[in-house]
Formats: sequence, C-alpha cells, structure tokens
Amino acid sequence: MTHRIRTIPHHATTALAALAALTMLVLVAAMGASSPAGATSGETDPPASDAADTEPDAAPETDYARMVLVLDASGSMAEPAGGGTTKIDAARQALGTVVDGLPDEAYVGLRVYGATVFSRDQKGACTDSQLIVDPGTDNRDELRAALESYEPYGETPIGYALRQAAGDIGGESTRSIVLVSDGIATCEPDPCVVAGELAQQGIDLQIDVVGLSVDAKARAQLRCVAAKGNGTYYDADDADEIVASLETAADRAVRPFALDGTPLAGGGSDDPTPIEAGLWSDKVGTTPQDSERWFSYTRTMPGSTVRVGLSSLGGDPDEWDTVQLETSTPLGDSCGVDNSFKNVNSAELLGAEVAVGEPQSNEDCVTSDEVLIMVSRSLSNMGRGQSPFSLQVVEEPPADGTSLAEEGSWSGIVLDPPDVSGTPEAVTGGDSFATAPVLTDGVYKGTIVPGETQAFRVQLAYGQQLSARLRTPPASPALHEQIGHQGPFASFLVYSPMRGNVPISGEGINTHGFAATSSSGVFGVQTPEVRYNNRVSSVTVGTSLPGYYYLVFAADSDHRGESYEMPYRLELEVRGEESGAPEYAEGQALLTGTDAPLGAPISAPAEPDEPSDDGADDPADDSGQAAPKDEAEPLSAGTLAAAGALAAVALGCVAVAVNLLRGRRG
Repeated sequence: MTHRIRTIPHHATTALAALAALTMLVLVAAMGASSPAGATSGETDPPASDAADTEPDAAPETDYARMVLVLDASGSMAEPAGGGTTKIDAARQALGTVVDGLPDEAYVGLRVYGATVFSRDQKGACTDSQLIVDPGTDNRDELRAALESYEPYGETPIGYALRQAAGDIGGESTRSIVLVSDGIATCEPDPCVVAGELAQQGIDLQIDVVGLSVDAKARAQLRCVAAKGNGTYYDADDADEIVASLETAADRAVRPFALDGTPLAGGGSDDPTPIEAGLWSDKVGTTPQDSERWFSYTRTMPGSTVRVGLSSLGGDPDEWDTVQLETSTPLGDSCGVDNSFKNVNSAELLGAEVAVGEPQSNEDCVTSDEVLIMVSRSLSNMGRGQSPFSLQVVEEPPADGTSLAEEGSWSGIVLDPPDVSGTPEAVTGGDSFATAPVLTDGVYKGTIVPGETQAFRVQLAYGQQLSARLRTPPASPALHEQIGHQGPFASFLVYSPMRGNVPISGEGINTHGFAATSSSGVFGVQTPEVRYNNRVSSVTVGTSLPGYYYLVFAADSDHRGESYEMPYRLELEVRGEESGAPEYAEGQALLTGTDAPLGAPISAPAEPDEPSDDGADDPADDSGQAAPKDEAEPLSAGTLAAAGALAAVALGCVAVAVNLLRGRRG
C-alpha cells in the first residue's frame, strides 16, 4: 500500500522525510529446430556462473529488454494438444503470431533443446541445446524460418538450456527468458535449482514458463522454475490456450524500460543542478552520500506557480521504500513537501507532487526567483541500492480564478459507477507511468500477476471527471488452488498529470482489497472535476491541471513466491464537457518543456494576437515522448491537445510481444 504525507509549511522549517516474456515463450515454444546445420553438443555442463557471465556481441541501444526464447524440441511435442492439432503445430502458430508482432527494436534470440540427440543413453543428450537464432533486432525472417524447421525429436535438458540462454543474452540490461515445455526435465541439472542460481547472481533476469498439456509432476517443476526465476507460469492445455498463454507472456516480456525523462545528475545542497521545465531522470540511494539529489529551477514569469512531480518504482521490491519531494527558497523557506512510501512486497508506484505559488505558498516562496528542489530517501529505508526516479517540472503563469468554479471536494464523493457496456477489450497495462497505454470510455479485460503493476492513462480537460470501476471475479477452481484462501493484496489508485497520488474518499470508493478471492471483488474510484481552483489545497491540487490522469492497478507479491494470472474487468467513463479553463496574462502560457511526456497538460493558446509556434505539434517518438530540443517552449493551458489517441494504437499481437520484452521494476 502506498501512503502519502503531504504538508505545506509556511515558515522556514522542513518536513520529515514500480508478447517479451510471452513473446519469448511463444518464440521458444514454436521454434524448436531439427538438427540445424553446424549445431554441436558438448559433454561438459559449465557452472551457472560461467554461462551467465558469457558476454555475447554488444547489443544495440534499445529501450526494450533483451530476450531469448527457449523452445522444447523433445519427442513428446509431437503429441496431440487438443483442438485437432499437435503441440508443436500449436506452438508454431502461436510463436509465429508473436514474431509477427515484435517491435523492430525488440532484441530477441531463439534457443532449442532436445533437437539433435534422440535418446538419453546417447552421447550429448543432456547437453543437447543450440542457439538457433542469435539475439538481435533484425532477425525476424530467421526466427520465422527456424520455427518452420523445428521438429520434435529428443530429450528434455531444461536446466542446461536455461544456463546457456542466460549467457546468450548477457549484458547488464534487463533480460527475459521465455521457456516453452511440455514435460519434466529428463536430465540434470535440476532446472528449478538453475533458475534459483541465476536469480541469486544479481542478474536482472526473469524466466517466464508456458507448460503445454503437462501432468501434475511437470507442472510443479515448471512452476518452480518460474517462481525461482522471478517470472510467471502459464498453463496451456489446447491449441487456443497455447496461443493465449504465449501472447500474454509476450505482452509482459517486451515492454520497454519503465522510467522516462532526460538523464541529469542532481547535485548537493551547496551546488544544486540547474534545470528547466521538462522531464528529467536520476537515481537516489539510501546512504549519507547519495540519499539526496538537489536541483534548482529559475522562474521565467513573475508570480508563477512552479509545479514539481516525482515518480519512482522504488528500490528493492521486497522491502518497504519511501521517497520525499521537498521545495524551498535559497534562504531556507520551506515551500512544500510531499512523501510517498510503499509497504513490503507492494508493487505500487511512488508518486509525489508539490505546487509552489499562490495561494498555497508563503510570500517568500511566491516571490523568490529561484526554487530549490530536493529528492531524498530516508537513511532508515529498507529499500536497498539506488532508486531511479523521474522529475517533472511545469511552470504555470498567474491567472485570475475569481470568476471560475470553486475547488472541488476530494472527500464525501458518492461513486457513480461508469455507465458503459459492450464486449470487453483485452488490454495489458504498462508497468509505469511512462509505458501506460491510453484508454477511453469503455469496458476492458486483462490479467495481473503477483508483484505486477499495470498503469493506464485517461485524458481529462478542465470541467471533466473520471469514474472507474475494476472488478475481480470469483477465483476459478484452478486459481483457488494456487492462491489458497485469498490472493495477494492489491490497490487501484489515481495519479495526476504531475504523477502525484490523488487522494479520494467517499461512499462507494474502494482503493484497496484482494486481487483474487473465492468471491468477487470491486474497486472503485472517482475524481472531482478538474478545476483551476483545486490548487488552493494541497489535498486537491492533484486535480487542478488538465492532461493525462493515471489509473494504476497493483498486486503485491505472493508471500510464497508463487506466480499466477488473476483476471479483472475494468470499466471507465469520462464525464462532463470542457469548461472553466483559466485565462493567463497576454503573452504567457503554460511552460512544460518540449521533452514533457505525452501525458503533460498541453493545450493550444487561447486566442493569441499573432500566430505562433507553441511546440504542441512536435513529433513524438515511439515511446510517446516529444522529441527533445535545446530549450523549453511555452505551451498554453486552454484546451487539451488530442495527441493522446496515438498512444493507444495497436495492442493486439504487437502489444503482447512488446510487453514480453518489457524492462521490469528494479
């Protein structure tokens, strides 16, 4: 659970201080190759550390995780899979779909095992694994050809294949292995032990597993591999389930790395790093030497409001963590503090937000040309290592809000459920604000696994509000067997365009519960209307700007280390017409910086005297972020830009594959 402590001091005092896997699974399962030319099998099984430390050719720069598909080519893959086809044919079909949907930037390779030696009593049977397609970004034709040539043949040396796969993708970036198997290992080493060894070596590696019509003994072993390898296990008993499981795994494995922003190292309290409006990224630790990052922002408009937002995935996901955002003047006047922390095993995102300006801040903060910004983590924090974070800075001109609607209430809201219907659309949320897909009014369905975060974004204008409801159905008998009495604790929260948590309470509002139980569950949230005058309170300031609002569904880790899919249904509706936008002084406009995320509150100028290029049409790259420029440019806050729809474009097979290669938290 994420908790926030928000205070706005008025004196010179300071406050106390979350188809790559599936794609890999699909590719591995569908791509068993038969006796490829030049393939050899050795007799020596190297230690896990030897394989894992092997560095392949340098990978190209990419935002996507590096993935290798490991596919079962044992003789049992020729058995029926249900639906009138064999396991191998179903795997080919599923993996072919995944390959077709892979992003061009996805770094993927293919390894098979059991493809060249027929029987375990033959030489080399337990080291029978070959890298058929080298990991890369320009190998899609090779992957398709390898899938077509794959034939079931020999034994099942899963442990050896996993060790080799870890070496195939090498490097220090996030890596994924997608294992597709239809049975228990027939050779040493034990694949569950190997998965645990790889995970303990400090390798940022995730092993997802798809079991094809497996028996209870094989299922137990494959589940263990996924659990020890920080991944998820998927059951598939017929052709349709094989396709669905592989696509789901791919969704989670190829999503790009989570944090966005231009890298910029913060300074110390005596030498803060100057920054402009925009989105920046850095890391903060928990030692006296690296527990604080200081930045300095210089106002460009007298009397403006400097808005600062902090977002982070936290450090070690198995420990509680906290981050603090504090603003002040160079003379030490505190201008606003916001904290965010999460509990042990929580997958929630950390988000904090401060607005420095009237009417919240004291006069010294409003008139100071320079605003100091400090990002910190408590020295008593249990989260180990450094925590990456994004820092967003927006400068808003002064405006007269006396003729506009008064601030809305964050408490006492009576939830009016979304009035939407229709066939649910399959969707997988991003693992952070940066990768959140854009949703519009409608009904959606998806699954979440323990320890996972799924973020979505919805565009709101002044005068509009968001109502959202997330339902979890009663656990099926199979899921109930996995979760026990109840599944992991979960949360359903709203975050602002500045990525600060929006506190909401009222009748029908439910932000915390269990992700799966024997009975159905309901989460519900509803924001106040977005109003300019919501800025008057530190509690409602999160709904005082238009832009992208984020819905974040997060499930805690399973305390036993198990992984399983838990279904959900998401309904959402945006209500109200755009109204109540403030009028800024002539020639002034909202300053977001051209590298602001697509979710920034960007809109066109309100009746400028002369045509001007406000930068709102800057092309966006594939990450949904505007192309950076040397200087920040002002953008007005009249009406919302309609660029958001672009980010919601293809979630089918491409989304499945993209999510598999996704970089994971930590």
